[in-house]
Amino acid sequence: MPDIQLQVPTPYVTYEEFARITGLPYNTVKRMVYDGRLPVREKNNPKEKPMINLVALHKEAGSKPVADPLSAHQHTA
Repeated sequence: MPDIQLQVPTPYVTYEEFARITGLPYNTVKRMVYDGRLPVREKNNPKEKPMINLVALHKEAGSKPVADPLSAHQHTA
C-alpha cells in the first residue's frame, strides 16, 4: 500500500470554519464535538474559542479502513 501525504493548511479551525469547509450545519458540528466525534484542542484560557484539531482528525481518517459504501446501506428484507 503506497504512503499518502496530506498537507493540512492549519492544524486547528473554529467550529464556524469547520462547518463552512465541510458543509455541515454549525449546530451539527457542536453536537459532534459534544458527542466526542470531533477532536478539539484543550483551552488554556476559558475565554479562548474552542478549536477542532484537524491534524488529529486526518490521523484518525488515515488509520481506519475504508468502509464499503454499499454494505453500509443495504437493507435486509
